[in-house]
Amino acid sequence: MFDFSLTNTEDGLEDHGLSPKELAEHKIDLLPWIVSPFKDNRGEDLTLELRHESNNLELFFDLFFIANLSTFTSTHSIVDKNTLVAYIGLFAILWFTWFQITLHDVRFSIDSVYERVCKVIQFVIFVGFAFVGSEFNPGGKEHNNTNFRVLCILLFASRCLFAIQYGIALYFIKTKTKALTLPISLTITSLVLIAGSFYSMVPAFSPSSGNGLGIYYVWYIILAVEFGLIIGLSTIWRQLSFKKTHLMERMGLLTLMVIGEGAIGVTKTIAKVMGKTGGLTVEGCGLVICIVLIMVFLWMFYFDNHPNHHYGTIRQQFWAGLHFPLHIGIVGVVEGSQQIALTRQIFKMFSEVEDQIHRICVIQHLDGTALANALTTIVKSMKLEEKLESKDQASLVLSEVVALSNQTGICSEANTANLSGLAKFPADFNNVMIDLLGAIFQSTGIKLPSGVDPSELARSTFLTVYIYFWGSVFTTMVSFAALFWLTKHKEQRAVFFEHMAIGARIAAALVAAVFGAIAASQTGLYYYIKSPGILPTVAGLFFLVVCADRVGRQISVRRLRQESGNREAEGPGIKMGKVRGGSHSEGRGNSPWTAFGD
Repeated sequence: MFDFSLTNTEDGLEDHGLSPKELAEHKIDLLPWIVSPFKDNRGEDLTLELRHESNNLELFFDLFFIANLSTFTSTHSIVDKNTLVAYIGLFAILWFTWFQITLHDVRFSIDSVYERVCKVIQFVIFVGFAFVGSEFNPGGKEHNNTNFRVLCILLFASRCLFAIQYGIALYFIKTKTKALTLPISLTITSLVLIAGSFYSMVPAFSPSSGNGLGIYYVWYIILAVEFGLIIGLSTIWRQLSFKKTHLMERMGLLTLMVIGEGAIGVTKTIAKVMGKTGGLTVEGCGLVICIVLIMVFLWMFYFDNHPNHHYGTIRQQFWAGLHFPLHIGIVGVVEGSQQIALTRQIFKMFSEVEDQIHRICVIQHLDGTALANALTTIVKSMKLEEKLESKDQASLVLSEVVALSNQTGICSEANTANLSGLAKFPADFNNVMIDLLGAIFQSTGIKLPSGVDPSELARSTFLTVYIYFWGSVFTTMVSFAALFWLTKHKEQRAVFFEHMAIGARIAAALVAAVFGAIAASQTGLYYYIKSPGILPTVAGLFFLVVCADRVGRQISVRRLRQESGNREAEGPGIKMGKVRGGSHSEGRGNSPWTAFGD
């Protein structure tokens, strides 16, 4: 009545006149308990039962990665070096755990009851990562050792599950051959030792151990060793390599999701930049359009240049690993674009308030109740008290306004006649302006740590955001250039296009480095980050790279036509698909997702 067999039972069903297709049509097809990852070949020649596309379960799992990234991004404001390092640190833990799961799945995962149970456990582990990310700030003043202990246990559990999964694969291998027993056994041994290493870190984060700064880096050393071992073993034993797998599709889909996660942030940015306080402005619309263009150009850089050929097993391993700096760079560009837009909004709001206070104090010389009413009108016009994040800070500002109005002669002609330097109003307004800046910060979703001077936090935040944004642009373009170089092959006839594409990306990276160097000048940084020109600069830079790709393709196609010796006859037959990033309308049989099967 029930099928309790360990492996696929398709043959038995067909013997009784019921094919798997017929069962699927009636929605009564039986999911096997467990399936061998190897094709049923006779003899020692084992072949993995490879899939050339992701299944729904893998895509479902990817959503947990993106959900973690989105949640951590929304709750973790990058305001200084420590918060930036914490962001990169948790992203690395999430990414390398996802990557190890993917390396197993593309080779050994076949849909079954066992595989779904493993995925449920992995779902739970990633939900645990979301809990850890809520207060993940290694080395900061505010740290939570309980979360760090939970993180160590989650990493321990995930590696134990990896060891079990590879152990199941080893069981099926040993039933047919001993050829791959050694590499799989080494993989299992490595994972067990790595799991033990993670668990041994738990006591280091006891309540009495302080912030444990000296041991945080061990997480990343272990992850790097794990990456090297798994990739190294698959390189030495080619039967365990990722050739003909759907690894390329898995990396591409995650890249798409990482870029797409920025679309969620764009909608939030629109609400903040054009919400109750900003309104629909030409500048706001321009900044949002620039963010959208940046995301579209990132998508074009990646998906318009997929290789449609096999370019080497070892280079394929490096190609997959290079997606870590690429993804962290893309996240930095997308999220940094939103932060730059919000920074511009903060500067704009604060400058408008300064101008209004200058007018009522230095020009109109209001005093007493008139001054209090004018200042209250200015603060309430910003609607800071209507936002939950800035409500308390706005109340503090209003109380300080009342206290300020009780003083006499603050805005008198005698008191405002000799303002020093670039001051727009007397120094008595400094405390109000500092707290008002904090309220504006909070209204954009940036959390103010307790006891921090808002003006100092603003300076630190602007500098950090500026540096990591241009650093992300640099990292992304260098990664794209490296991916392009890795996928070159000697039979490629469009050499000029590849050289031009790589050169354009390297040039863009150098330009990003030059703009990043502006941070060394406080004056230059202040005026540049205060202007709305940063996002148009990056969008324009990416557009020039796209143009360079287009020109490179056209020149390469023209040269190929000239080499054919018959332009009119052969020209229409040369498809842009022959030059990377051309027509996407070619047959599915030449899909880039199956490139490694060539």
